[in-house]
Amino acid sequence: MILNYIINFSLLFTFVIFFYLVYEFLEQFHDSLKDLHPWIVGVLSAITGLLIIKTSIHFGNGVIGDLRNVIILIAGLIGGPISIAVSSALIGLFRIYIIGMTTTSIIAGLNTIFTGFILALFAKWKPISYRNMHYYLAYTIIQFGFAIIFLSKDEKSALLGISTLLFTSMPALYITVFVLKLFRKQFERIDVIKKLADTDYLTDLPNSRKFESIIDEFIKNNEHFTLLLIDIDHFRKVNSTYGHLVGDEILKQIGQHLKQFVLEHEGANTARISGEEFYIACKQIAPAFGLQYAHELSKMISQKPFHSSDGRKIPITVSIGVANFPDNGKSISELAAATDQALMRAVSQGNNKIIHYNNIHA
Repeated sequence: MILNYIINFSLLFTFVIFFYLVYEFLEQFHDSLKDLHPWIVGVLSAITGLLIIKTSIHFGNGVIGDLRNVIILIAGLIGGPISIAVSSALIGLFRIYIIGMTTTSIIAGLNTIFTGFILALFAKWKPISYRNMHYYLAYTIIQFGFAIIFLSKDEKSALLGISTLLFTSMPALYITVFVLKLFRKQFERIDVIKKLADTDYLTDLPNSRKFESIIDEFIKNNEHFTLLLIDIDHFRKVNSTYGHLVGDEILKQIGQHLKQFVLEHEGANTARISGEEFYIACKQIAPAFGLQYAHELSKMISQKPFHSSDGRKIPITVSIGVANFPDNGKSISELAAATDQALMRAVSQGNNKIIHYNNIHA
């Protein structure tokens, strides 16, 4: 019996960890399939359930002991109520048909499906978490325990079955979940590191490295786009007058306005590339629309109130240089040079000006 339990737990642990790693890996690349994730978790959990049923502990009269309640709970922890319902339904059907269809297997299979249904209802109200999973485990032990008592031929086999269920489920769940928690923390750390590598620390906008990869993708796909280079007018004067802390507050507010702007304009991306300079790339629009976007942005910023943390209102305007791909450059460096020239011409004409690269060489 001990050997069977070791095999059962080994299969559970190995396949849960393997499928979880696959799940985390795919989640990074298939955001469009997020709605399918609970179903995928449910099916993969059911496959694991099938394997542990095949290596279950037999107590006589067709009664078997395994860790199916644990795999259902782990499915709920990772994928939520849908995963519980899918995994318990499939595992219940496996229980009915795989070992042999008998009265015992039918009752045990239906009990698995019913238990999963109740768990899914509770999990919809109170999702399974690391903090509350012991309550859910207690329920499954009670529910499966009643089934063992009902199906066992005598008190001795019933007691053995319940004891095995109790003393195998607890370590199997907590050990597996402990390792999953370690993996999850590691993936979260990786996500944080990736975000830090691609994100400006002050404004939370993409940084120049991330923006360059976005532009590079546009160019590779030959997608026409307009590039806006935005510079805050006389920002050094803001820093010298109000202090660098207030300057940072202004940059953060500019970042929020640019985020809102790109949300409202399909195909737009933004980034902070240096102290007071920002980019916006607007793909699949005509050059005239690029200028329209620039005027809209300039007007929005000039009319928005900027306040320091001590309540002072600070007027802010921006100058913008505009260029288009592929007309004004066929590489990142050529486009950057074009927008930079346009911006320099805009700045030379005063505050709140917009110049397209074409106007310089008209």
